[in-house]
Amino acid sequence: MTETPPPAPRQSAGGASSPHDDERHAERPGQYENPNPQAPAPGSGQVRHEMAGSSPYPQFEGPAAAHHGSEPLPPPPVGTAHPSYGPPGTGPGWAPSGSAPAQKPVYGYQQVPTGPTTLDVGQALSYGWATFRANPGPWVGVTALGLVIYLASLLVVQLIDPTTMLPLLLVFLAVMAGIWLLQAAMVRGALFETDGTPPPFGAYFRFLNAGNVLLTALLAFTLTFLGSAICLLPGLIAGWLCMFSLHFVVDQDQGPFEALKSSFMLVVANAWQVLLLALAVLVVTFLGLLLCGLGLLIAGPVAVIAVTYAYRTLTGGPVTAR
Repeated sequence: MTETPPPAPRQSAGGASSPHDDERHAERPGQYENPNPQAPAPGSGQVRHEMAGSSPYPQFEGPAAAHHGSEPLPPPPVGTAHPSYGPPGTGPGWAPSGSAPAQKPVYGYQQVPTGPTTLDVGQALSYGWATFRANPGPWVGVTALGLVIYLASLLVVQLIDPTTMLPLLLVFLAVMAGIWLLQAAMVRGALFETDGTPPPFGAYFRFLNAGNVLLTALLAFTLTFLGSAICLLPGLIAGWLCMFSLHFVVDQDQGPFEALKSSFMLVVANAWQVLLLALAVLVVTFLGLLLCGLGLLIAGPVAVIAVTYAYRTLTGGPVTAR
């Protein structure tokens, strides 16, 4: 029987065989075993694709493929989508259909606190001044709009020259409605400021319900007017109790009676601190009137921001430090 000749030795690059070639090409234990048990086995029908580039690591297809190296990424949690592999046009933050819609943020609290809360009146005024200095343009513009409304009302009265009480009353109500809406706009701007978002001019007028604003302001004005008709002191007390009513309407979208009740409860629970705040606001407003009313362009915003700071502090709402 003819013996089968041994295989020819491999030749090196230069054409000559090397005595170490047999050792270098000899099989080693585990040489052809799959080092990654999760990788597709040879002949399973899954093809491994490599990406051209400087990276020597193999690249695999699929949502769990690693961007660098061969270690697979963990799959995304159930009910979510990987931001890079979600449906077209979804992008980061996508949630599958049927998930709960985003809730509208509600600031402060749902129940009016019954106990007193610490309020530093000096800190409230300092916060108002620092906030105004950081964003004076829109505040001056909104406050100047109030002066324009006042001057326009004087012009209308001069033009129509009312001889009866009814036209004068209608002009008065129109002016007051404009002022109340402007107050709500300033409250909205002050809430943006305490959130840490200095608002542009248009953001001041994004209050939720103008009807609730007007009804709440009308009720507060009526209570103050009736109290003042009886005696000056009851009128001042009524205005003091209604101090935060517009804040509850604009910030928490409460109805007129609910907002008045919430303001009453908040003021009574912190009577001494709110009284000091009201006196400080009156002093700031009086100082603004000394400069022919032009000082109100500064005093008005500072007072509104200070009161809004007090509202957020007393209700446990967010206040961004200045």
